[in-house]
Amino acid sequence: MSKKTEKKQAEIKAAVEEVMEKVNQPEDIAVEEVEAEVIDTEEMAKAEIDTDNEAANLKEEIMRLRAEMDNIRKRNARELDNLRKYSLDKFAKALIPVADSLDKALEVSNNDSCQITAEQLVEGTEMTQKVFLKVLADNGVEVMNPLNEKFNPEFHEAMTQVPNPDLQPNTIIDVFQKGYILNGRLIRPAMVVVSK
Repeated sequence: MSKKTEKKQAEIKAAVEEVMEKVNQPEDIAVEEVEAEVIDTEEMAKAEIDTDNEAANLKEEIMRLRAEMDNIRKRNARELDNLRKYSLDKFAKALIPVADSLDKALEVSNNDSCQITAEQLVEGTEMTQKVFLKVLADNGVEVMNPLNEKFNPEFHEAMTQVPNPDLQPNTIIDVFQKGYILNGRLIRPAMVVVSK
């Protein structure tokens, strides 16, 4: 039993003893006062019982809430794990036609009975590249080809500088490799040649 409960019980016992003393006194104390004190004592006892019940109910509710929070934490961890595993699902499905197109090109080139010209090969490669670039664009990837633009060190990597009196200094005159941006964030800078 807690000290708080013991204290309340002592108060109730003292109140009961006080009422008993008043009941045993001469009739100069009104009966209503005695009845009021008895009622007050009963209410104190009931309040103590209610407090114990409330404490038990609160403990039970806290246990339930902790269990619920634990379940939510576990569910969120599972969902986050699935999100990490399958976040590239849409992107991977979009790339499959590109892979199929490259497979077909290799099949045709390995087939001895099939005659293919250089123009047809270039045309097929260009079509495959268009499909690939569309997949990138649909998934938030932007291709940077900064030819004739002003050099920006945040998005471009200068491989060399070449004197060119016809152009402004720091103008990109050649692109070794295109750059790529994903949803506004640089993935790879464009490798460029810059004018002096």
